[in-house]
Amino acid sequence: SIKTMFERKKYKSFARTQLSGRWGVPVIVTLFVTIILRIFGIPEIIQLYKTGYFTALIKLDWQGISVAAQDANPSLFSTLIQTIVDAILSVASINVYLKMSRSPEPVSFSDFIEGFNNWARAILAVSWQILWIFLWTLLFFIPGIIKAIAYSQMFYIIVEYKDVSITKAMRISMEITKGHKWDLFVMYLSFFGWDLLSLFTLGILQFWLLPYKNMTYINAYHALIKEAIESGRLKPEDLSE
Repeated sequence: SIKTMFERKKYKSFARTQLSGRWGVPVIVTLFVTIILRIFGIPEIIQLYKTGYFTALIKLDWQGISVAAQDANPSLFSTLIQTIVDAILSVASINVYLKMSRSPEPVSFSDFIEGFNNWARAILAVSWQILWIFLWTLLFFIPGIIKAIAYSQMFYIIVEYKDVSITKAMRISMEITKGHKWDLFVMYLSFFGWDLLSLFTLGILQFWLLPYKNMTYINAYHALIKEAIESGRLKPEDLSE
């Protein structure tokens, strides 16, 4: 079987080219997503305030921070709602990045809005994903991480191929990530320096960093699909039913 190299640097370089002159919409989308997630995170912030987390943070009282964070443990319902909202926003964002990856034409905020049509598939996908990651994590923490990477391409598949079922999208994701889980892990880790730098900008850098990450991830996804088809592990008809 054909096995191509996973060209992380190429995906990142191409992402910068794809974003050149088209940063506007991805940055606005990132800002919008951040605001929505912050709104849904308000109950958690209130809880942290009540437990004295922020007071301990100002005083740099590490023990106090730890105790307050444990006391402010968010409810399962609150976590579930945030996870679902995050999934819906993720697939809406993917709609923008997929369009950018296919054509050099300008994208608009309406491409993001159009992505909300996938809300039901987003909820089903994240639920199915969490269930399996949870089951694998019961074995040990590491298998949970490995499986999370194996399922990482699901959202791209359900957005790009509307006829592919959620369970099939998971199987395809597992197939195309075979032999590349470590490559994907290293790619995610390669942005760590930027994330660290972002802390010094109070997170403002993230509005440009997240589009850069997402565009890189989309390029890697396209390469994984292409390789799986060329090696015969994935048939084109698998993506149309």
